Amino acid sequence: MKKISLILAVFAISLSSCNDYLNDNITPDSALAENLPPRLVLPGAQAQSFRIQAINMNRLGSIMGNSWGGNIYQFTNPLRLEYSYNFDNTTYATIWDGLYRNVSNFQQIIDTPLPNQENYIAISKIMKAHYMQYIVDLYGDAPYFEAFKKQENTTPIYTDDAVIYKELVKELEEARALIASPTATTEGVTTDVIFGGNMAQWTKLANTIELRILLRQSQLTDAETVTYLNSKYATLKASNNFIDSNVLINPGYSSSNDDSQNPFFNSNVRNAAGSTADTNYTLFTSSKYFADLLNGVTTGVVDPRGDRLWLKVGGKIVGTDQGQTASPGQTNATNPTSRFGLGITNYVGTSTATRTAAGSAKAGVLMLLSESKFLQAEAVERGKLIGVAKTLFDEGVQASFTYLEAPIGTYLSQIDSNNGFGYTGSTNKIQAILSQKWIALSSIHGVENYINFTRTGFPTITSTINNANIQPSRPKRLIYPLSEYNANSTNVPILTSSQIITQGPFWYVAK
Repeated sequence: MKKISLILAVFAISLSSCNDYLNDNITPDSALAENLPPRLVLPGAQAQSFRIQAINMNRLGSIMGNSWGGNIYQFTNPLRLEYSYNFDNTTYATIWDGLYRNVSNFQQIIDTPLPNQENYIAISKIMKAHYMQYIVDLYGDAPYFEAFKKQENTTPIYTDDAVIYKELVKELEEARALIASPTATTEGVTTDVIFGGNMAQWTKLANTIELRILLRQSQLTDAETVTYLNSKYATLKASNNFIDSNVLINPGYSSSNDDSQNPFFNSNVRNAAGSTADTNYTLFTSSKYFADLLNGVTTGVVDPRGDRLWLKVGGKIVGTDQGQTASPGQTNATNPTSRFGLGITNYVGTSTATRTAAGSAKAGVLMLLSESKFLQAEAVERGKLIGVAKTLFDEGVQASFTYLEAPIGTYLSQIDSNNGFGYTGSTNKIQAILSQKWIALSSIHGVENYINFTRTGFPTITSTINNANIQPSRPKRLIYPLSEYNANSTNVPILTSSQIITQGPFWYVAK
């Protein structure tokens, strides 16, 4: 496997291929970057795209999905912006800017004039679909057909988000077709840091991403959309070929330097020297709402994943309510709260150095097997795929326990009768599926939980307390970043903090 130092060096060269409208400067090296073969561009594009997912998207989703809280005993009014729901054009702007920069590198591979690159092109189409879906989910309309053209078009117009979704399905279909019909001269993918060039696994991931795209639209009822969705579901139903293991990424993560570390670990746990990473390690704790669930307060069933998700304090997970403030005299010493657990950080070993090395080298998660199982369970429950929803539900829970290395024991039988978290006892099976998905993806792929809440209202989560929120409810989307208002002001839609409370992407239907 390529070492991350090489990958990052290649990515540094290829960055100059990014969109001008994202305010990147074109340098004399850009011609070199555009002539790099796909084998050199792919690993950096994969690694740097995932960095945005693991850090920025995960943080947004885990806070807005009410599984993370702020450590009020060390910080004054932590996470005030998120708790206020009063987002502006600087809020999580790194998501837009970072994803567009990296998708442009996938597009460079797709547009390569070199022969025999079908596998690289297929992978890039799948990665493009994976990340552009989140641009739509978090922003709505976005540059698409005129994007990624560099100096040929520095002010691309915006494409309707529903149209983009259909184009992403086309990208996935084209990728599967390329994989299904390789030529004798098609290059093997030697620099793929996700599946190591296993194209059968890429086909499974393409199917699973398409299933996620289709399910996002589950609230839409117009005849044209329903007909379109049913035709696409039929193809997925016929193949019944979704990911059957965790989709991990590891370009050679290590503690050799900060840039080489697993991005979540570097951002939220320890730097390469073993010191606490910035302030995030002590800033984030479990929300009290999530802690109560894991501790068994909510359901009467203690979740054995609790101490793999969060370190226990006094034998239980201790968190803070979102919007809670500390009383005078309360400190970390008097009121310790839980830190990220070993199932998330892999911070294990006999010394700081060995623990840092272990955490730094942990593979990232592009998509968990549990996410795939819960997607399939939801699709079966909605009558879109063939299968047994409860079996897929149970497999999703089991996959979560397996990934976190938690003993499942009798958890499934204990939780089964609980309304909201157990399959049999839930009056709304979709609620149970998405509630268990919330637990499984928290701190790992948290943005999915936030988007699912926007889409369906599940899982059921509380609002901030003590009037911390300025806006009345969680935003349904983000405001376009300042970079767009500066560089593409003619085309970027104008949105206000109040508008995004009620206006979501095209698939959003008011509850």
